[in-house]
Amino acid sequence: MRIINSYKNFQTLLLIIFLLPVSAMAQYYNKDVEGKLKIENNDDYLNVVGVASNKTDVNQSLRYELSVIKTSNGGNHSKNAQSGRFTLEPNGFKELSQTTINLDSDNKVIVLLLIYDLEDNLLGKDRYVINGEDEEEPSDEDIKSYDNEEEEEKPDGIVLRGIVTQDTKTKAGNDFFNYFYSAYRNNSINSEKIIDIQEQFNLGRSTKIQIKVDNELVFQFFAQPKDEYLKSMVDVSIRRVSRYLEQLKRDAETIKKY
Repeated sequence: MRIINSYKNFQTLLLIIFLLPVSAMAQYYNKDVEGKLKIENNDDYLNVVGVASNKTDVNQSLRYELSVIKTSNGGNHSKNAQSGRFTLEPNGFKELSQTTINLDSDNKVIVLLLIYDLEDNLLGKDRYVINGEDEEEPSDEDIKSYDNEEEEEKPDGIVLRGIVTQDTKTKAGNDFFNYFYSAYRNNSINSEKIIDIQEQFNLGRSTKIQIKVDNELVFQFFAQPKDEYLKSMVDVSIRRVSRYLEQLKRDAETIKKY
C-alpha cells in the first residue's frame, strides 16, 4: 500500500512539474505588450481592428500578424494574413490593421492577433472565434499549417505564396474581396507578391476599391453592391494583376540577362 501511495505521489509531483512551465508561459503573454481585437458587429459583417498596447515605460519595436483562418464544413482551410512592423511609445497604444468578415456563412472562422518583438518572441495575442467553440489556441505551427498556399524554401529563408490581404469597409467591398480571392485561387496565380485589396471612402456615400501588388496600384474602380458588377470587376482585376505579374517576371529575366 505504501508503495502504491508513493507511486501516486510521484505521479502527482511529475504532473505539477510539467504543468508549471505551461502556466508560467501563459502568464507571460500580454504582460508587457498586450494584443487586443476590437470587434464591431454591423449585422451582415464584423469589422475587426487589431490593437496593441505598451504596458511598459520604454519604447517597443514590434511586428504583428493579423490572421483570419476559415474552415469550411468539408474541413478545407484558408488563411488571410496581414502583417507589418511598428513602434509603441511608453504606455501607448496603436491600431495596427483592420479586416472585415462576412457573417452570411456557416464556416468556422478564427481571427488571431499575434504581436512579436523583432527577435520573434511572442509578447501579446488575442483571438476571436465565429461559428465554433473557443478551443485551445493553435500554436504558430498550427497556424502555418492552415495556410493552403505553397511555401518554397530558398537560401535566404521561407517565401510565402498566394497571400491576398484586405482592408475593406463595406459589404460590397468584402463581397468583392471574396469573389477576387476565389478567382485568384482558381486561376492558380500563386505569386510571391502580396496582393492587397483596399477600400477607401470617396465623396458622398461612395467608396473606391483599389487592387495593389506590393503596394503598386494596378486597378481601381467605384464600388457598387450588385453582384454582377462586382464579378465583372473581379474579371478585370484578375487580368490586370496577371498582366502586371507577367511584366515583373519579364523585367526580372531581362535584368538577369544583362
